[in-house]
Amino acid sequence: MLVGVGAGLAGLGAGTFLSLGLVDREARANEIDGFDSWKYAIIDPVKAADLAYEIYPDGACMYAIVRGLLTTVADTLRSTDPLAASMMMGFPFHMMRYGHAGIGAIGSTCGAFNGGAAIIGLFIKDADKRDAIIRELTVYYENTELPKYKPKDDKFPTMESVVTESVLCHISSSRWRVAANANMFSPKRSDRCRRLTSDIVIKTAELLNRYHTDRNCTFAPLMQPTETCFDCHGPQGMQADSIGKMSCATCHEHNDSHSNKYINIKK
Repeated sequence: MLVGVGAGLAGLGAGTFLSLGLVDREARANEIDGFDSWKYAIIDPVKAADLAYEIYPDGACMYAIVRGLLTTVADTLRSTDPLAASMMMGFPFHMMRYGHAGIGAIGSTCGAFNGGAAIIGLFIKDADKRDAIIRELTVYYENTELPKYKPKDDKFPTMESVVTESVLCHISSSRWRVAANANMFSPKRSDRCRRLTSDIVIKTAELLNRYHTDRNCTFAPLMQPTETCFDCHGPQGMQADSIGKMSCATCHEHNDSHSNKYINIKK
């Protein structure tokens, strides 16, 4: 009998615990999703950029942009919401080291761009706005002469800037290397990427500041010829055969006639 009663009480306890657990999880659904617990605060973009440049040697581009931005947001929140600030500083920053040199050193998506987009995703719940903000970050990266950032201790005062037309690490780094006539594995090339990271920190912070100041704000459209290409090749277009919104001209020849079934790939 005692065994039976004990089992019943244990079952009741387990059931009650499970029920409370479900209620607790339901009540914390938004926290688990992240958007209500990860609070953004308007920050000084240059302060975040300076920090990112300083910590870059600890983990390269993606690590520096994520840690630089989140640390600056946490510092801003520390007096008004210490719990949110503490949680932010508990972020596993070491994970972001995977983004170096185009994701695990394979030359794919630039870690600075990847990190900026990740931070945008962390704070922006609205999918359309999130994509629009990332699109402007893409347009900025592809079409702006970078790097522009100047560190306080400038070891390379004649640092060259270049329009990369691509968010891919391999293309971005290679186009800068040719323009600068520099060795890809030189300290100067490393400092170029270090400065570029700070540029993307500044742009990302400006975009987030804009959105959190005015939720109805707009963001830059795609550049030409990419916008025209997407009108035809995007999901609502006549050909509907591409999801890409990166600069088309980097890899593809522009075909005014659109007489070919497939896009011409540059030789």
